[in-house]
Amino acid sequence: MSASPLRKVDTVFVKVDDPHAVAEWYEQVLGWPELFRTSHIVVLKAPEGPPVTLLNPGGGEWSGFNFHAPDAATARAWLIERGAEVGELNQAPDQPVTWFWFRDPLGNRLEVCSY
Repeated sequence: MSASPLRKVDTVFVKVDDPHAVAEWYEQVLGWPELFRTSHIVVLKAPEGPPVTLLNPGGGEWSGFNFHAPDAATARAWLIERGAEVGELNQAPDQPVTWFWFRDPLGNRLEVCSY
């Protein structure tokens, strides 16, 4: 079996109504500084472990975290070869991130990104 291209948990997602409005609470109460923001997310630095991304996925599906792979297209092909249900490769509109989703045997949606 070839080595997994999924290298680590990249970020933990927290579903919120308005990421920009709630980011200040995370910084003031938890002491987690903002790393960066886009039009629809705010990424915070936790003291240890992966960053925390505040996002509003709207009414769509979302994952609680994502994995990092050096090359999302290669990771996607690797999962397809293993028979996983895999979504399309996507490019984030406002940051240099490529990502896709896949499902485990129980139907849980998981995500992979590269940047």
